[in-house]
Amino acid sequence: MRCPAKVNLGLWILRRRGDGYHDVDTILQAINLEDELILERVGAPGLELTTRGRAIPGPGPNLIERAWSLVAERAKESGASGVRATLTKRIPIGAGLGGGSSDAAGFLAGVDRLLSLGIAEPELKSLGSSLGADVPFFFRGGTARGTGRGDQLRQLCPTMPFWVVLASPPLAISTSWAYGQVKNDLTPGGEAGTLLASAVSSQGWEDIVGALHNVFEDVVLPNFPSLAMLKRAMHESGAQKVLLSGSGSTLFCVVRSRDDALAVAKGIAGSGAEVRLARTLERGVTVAPLA
Repeated sequence: MRCPAKVNLGLWILRRRGDGYHDVDTILQAINLEDELILERVGAPGLELTTRGRAIPGPGPNLIERAWSLVAERAKESGASGVRATLTKRIPIGAGLGGGSSDAAGFLAGVDRLLSLGIAEPELKSLGSSLGADVPFFFRGGTARGTGRGDQLRQLCPTMPFWVVLASPPLAISTSWAYGQVKNDLTPGGEAGTLLASAVSSQGWEDIVGALHNVFEDVVLPNFPSLAMLKRAMHESGAQKVLLSGSGSTLFCVVRSRDDALAVAKGIAGSGAEVRLARTLERGVTVAPLA
């Protein structure tokens, strides 16, 4: 499986819900920075997970292990054997790029195919939503607008292809912390999300760039001065608009050409951040055919 990252072209927090979550309005875009996930049947029951590349921090089950717990009983009832999962991590962790959510979506889609569980797409999305608000997006990827917790999705017409310069500093930002910092007077109203969605559909470049927004910048950048400095450096290197993805810590800009992307990347080469170039994708996770 190929499990892509995402950036948030727009993110607005509308209100705090009674269940403790927040209603949001967000425009999500898949990009071609991808983790790789290989699934194999094994004789012993259960999940055997090996991770390569970036280490997944923290105690307790990660999203792939939690995804297995959602389908383990169904796999047992179907007489299926266990699964060996080998995950190669390329997407930075805790960076607002949705890597863990994408891996979970790829695992659910892949294990459904591998073990012939027959899970319909609506149920896959429901299972994914129970793991995290971003997970359902990755089943189809492309360009989508998310409302509710971000898991109520409407696919948008694919945006014009463009380049994305990603700058990921060596720090992780807790999403729960970031939400806890957002106050009601920082949450915008109006139809800003609709304006961005319309700009994406009409493929007006200046309109798209002008409508990019992330409300988390109002609380994250003042608390992380190094991020504010990195944002200024990206602007000084030619970026027209620089934005946090999710709650960060990755900053990104969108540009029309590879040459423009390289110019920005070169300008921030000494910033201490990991810098990558990516392109937009019109798909989500891909499941390779069974041999």
